[in-house]
Amino acid sequence: MATTLSAGTAAAIITPERPMQLQGYDRGPSTGTLDPLETRAIVFDDGSTQAAIVTADLIGLEYAFEGPECASVHRIRASAAAASGVPEDNIMVACSHTHASPSVQRLSHLPEDDEYQRTVEQTLGAVVGEASRAMQPVTLGVGEGMVDINVNRRLRTPDGNTAMRPNRQGIVDKRVRVLRVDPASAPAPVGTLGSRPLPQSDPLAVLFSYVCHATTLGGDNYRFSADYPGSARRVVESVYQANGGAGAKALFLPGCFGNIRPHLLRSDESFRGATDHELLVLGRLLGSEVVQTAERVVSEPVGAIAVARREVSLPYGTIPSEAELRAAAADGRRSGWANLMLAQLEQDGSLPTTDTAEVQVMRLGPHWLVTTPGETQLEIGLSIERGFADLGLAQPEQGEQVLTLGYTNGNVGYLCTASTIFERGYEPSTAYSGYRRPAAFAPEAEAVLIDTALALGQEIVQAQG
Repeated sequence: MATTLSAGTAAAIITPERPMQLQGYDRGPSTGTLDPLETRAIVFDDGSTQAAIVTADLIGLEYAFEGPECASVHRIRASAAAASGVPEDNIMVACSHTHASPSVQRLSHLPEDDEYQRTVEQTLGAVVGEASRAMQPVTLGVGEGMVDINVNRRLRTPDGNTAMRPNRQGIVDKRVRVLRVDPASAPAPVGTLGSRPLPQSDPLAVLFSYVCHATTLGGDNYRFSADYPGSARRVVESVYQANGGAGAKALFLPGCFGNIRPHLLRSDESFRGATDHELLVLGRLLGSEVVQTAERVVSEPVGAIAVARREVSLPYGTIPSEAELRAAAADGRRSGWANLMLAQLEQDGSLPTTDTAEVQVMRLGPHWLVTTPGETQLEIGLSIERGFADLGLAQPEQGEQVLTLGYTNGNVGYLCTASTIFERGYEPSTAYSGYRRPAAFAPEAEAVLIDTALALGQEIVQAQG
């Protein structure tokens, strides 16, 4: 079977050239750059359908916000479509969620920078256009490795609350998921290592996903950094650029890591930030596992791709009253959020009860990428993955992969399971104020995300016959 799939890649730097407000912790402006912030794109074309994935070293993006205060997925898609011809609906925009990136979202009281927002939108659009002009026939393959650098960060305490502490018995996903894209002109394997065929060329691209907050660097870091995803990317690309080769582009796809973070601790078991060298070590551990996994993959021809998306209405929980907001405004800890909500209440007459977001599903041959629009907890991603297997949309036992992603096509804040909301803690109880939302999402949001993802997968299979 000759492949009918083509792909092209491109990359660009998006590090600001001046100090800017950092997002992810309550800090001041940046003081320098530890390592570059980048955007990477890959465009696929099966002859009838085009699709693009663009990744960025940013904390997140607003979805459809029309004002000048923040970068918007809608505007990035419009820019990318104009530059590449890929339909806007078929463009996936994923952020690594590094907490050492400049202000691009409406978060807390932090100021935004209109000039940089527009630069981000234009650059992400342009990199998709560049990738679309570098197309060549390709084959695809997937693999899975494992690395132990993450931990569940929600620990139930004797008083019935939930603290942000390491929970070594809590759910965690240590899989390293890899999608290898090879030039179709690569020679067929000529031998084996044991029973495993060996690739006979370097890949064009390596897409990899891991479940871990990009918070390796702590709140005392004031430098721009791509955090561990960037450190791992550099390891992968350094391997494939050896001996003067053209090199592969490495793209990081963020997993559903809303409740998972780096396993870096002080002696009292509290979380800490990494040293610069430790950041390099984590990148080496993950990046080397990505390479080893990619080297075990022999890619195959792929004949068809497909994309579907659907806007969803995510319900909030209990909306605060005006009296409750005025009481919060008198509390120094929550006054900024409360005053924002009071201003919105005065302007609109009411606070919103739902938020509009998007779920997108992309099928690349037998493999799936499923997006969720925020800081999605791991349990939701695993439920989607199991659902695809239970419905027969994917057959993991035959090597078909389902990657569930967070922080993609917008970031509405924490998307928690119903049980997590009952347990309380940072994610369902307080984080929404930093995202300038009136309340945390209701327990029903979990089912909305899962049911929509499965329905889109079924629609794609039915449409493809």
